[in-house]
Amino acid sequence: MPSVTLNSVSSCSFVNVRKLNAARYLCGTSTIAAIPDELLSAIFHVIIHDFHDCYDAILHAITISHVCQRWRNVSLSTSSLWTVIVLTFPTHRNQFLRTIDWLSRSRSRPLHLYMDFRDPVWNWDEASHSFGWKNMENVMRLILPYAHRWQKVELLTDTWAPIFTFLSYTSRIKSAPMLQDILLSRCNAFFAAKGELFRPSAMKHPISWFGGGSAFHSLRRVSLAGVHVDWANSGLSDLLELELKYHASEVMPTLHEFCDIISACPELERLSILGWGPQIDVNIVPKQRTLYLPRLRDFAFGFIDVDYAIDFLSLFHFPALKTLSLENISSSLDPLHPCDSSHILEYLTASHHLCTTSSHPFSCVTCGPYPLSLLRSLELHGLTSCGASLRCFLQETATLDHLVLSGLDQTNLRAIVPDLITAELCPSLLELKFNDADPALLASLQVGTVRNSKSPSMRVTVVADAADSEDATHELMRVLQAAGVEPIILGNATS
Repeated sequence: MPSVTLNSVSSCSFVNVRKLNAARYLCGTSTIAAIPDELLSAIFHVIIHDFHDCYDAILHAITISHVCQRWRNVSLSTSSLWTVIVLTFPTHRNQFLRTIDWLSRSRSRPLHLYMDFRDPVWNWDEASHSFGWKNMENVMRLILPYAHRWQKVELLTDTWAPIFTFLSYTSRIKSAPMLQDILLSRCNAFFAAKGELFRPSAMKHPISWFGGGSAFHSLRRVSLAGVHVDWANSGLSDLLELELKYHASEVMPTLHEFCDIISACPELERLSILGWGPQIDVNIVPKQRTLYLPRLRDFAFGFIDVDYAIDFLSLFHFPALKTLSLENISSSLDPLHPCDSSHILEYLTASHHLCTTSSHPFSCVTCGPYPLSLLRSLELHGLTSCGASLRCFLQETATLDHLVLSGLDQTNLRAIVPDLITAELCPSLLELKFNDADPALLASLQVGTVRNSKSPSMRVTVVADAADSEDATHELMRVLQAAGVEPIILGNATS
């Protein structure tokens, strides 16, 4: 029986003990009784918090507490086992009773609230959804008294009414000292379509959540999908991560409001804007001509309109950028009329070569606002452009390690894939991944020579449709192996 050396019996001492070690302890029926209650409690903590799925955390807490009387006594006295609160559609009495028990057993511990009220058979009629404002009101009355213990809040809905109720109730909160993460999602990307207006219009007026933002003390990560607030009183400051996606353009912040938010987050490390960013009026000069984020390493941008996209991109300067994701959202919202991405790629390529004198303390002379030559990871989704634009763009990414391509048209694939395989493009590439790929098309892209021997070995992963023929898959594997790369074929587009 393997042993673990312990410096302390407190649960904090076991955060690095892996689940495997814990399982080995628990399996030894001859010695289990000899394990002190404090050690058993610590093992239970590790088992519960080694799961990233909220449902697993609930299930394993229940399972542990029903093994035997001793385990039940220990588990009920271990408050950290009961900190994940899960409420799902359809809500029922047992869920509320379980939540009441969890809130009591967790004592003063920080809480993770996971609320998923999406209906898989909803017919897309806003008024017909069976989870409305009244249902959400019952939930809020249950959890609101514990707002001082909220650490992470996740709320997913199909319609706006539950979100509106959540925002209205949280406007009363005067202090949420433990709250670090908020994820609110109205799961309907359609509202991001060009020209689409927010609905229902009667609930469009923004709400000053969390006491007009004054309740936040520790907020670090925010994701709002289709959810808008009173941007002028949002309290969004000192964030490390910010994600705004799939909003109707008319409810987005003004350019001045957006600049105020970004300027209040100088330590921002990750920014994701999918759909629309701020409402940009070219006749209004922003307070700051450039939003300089010296710590930002990860930027994801999904665009719908090319002209808007370039205006938006021109706002920023990311000198430390390492990970970039570009997505043509218009190709999924309007497949018949996707916008041409060429000008966006050309803008980024040109901006890479700009050098500007900076007054910021981090450097005297900085590279361009988008330093492509520093990128380590790049994802391109649904881009339609002339092959030359994409090729020129990739020529600037000499240090790239990881590249994901998904939904690219044949023109772009033919322009870049052969040279990616042979390391004429992206010579430092270690992993190339194709999502939703056609093996027959990839196999037909003639690779003239083998991979440059001076470049590192590369792995090519192809996530293909399971319906693709085995012959095409085998031919693709043969072509890749002949070119000197390691092929991995995944037969499911969701892998």
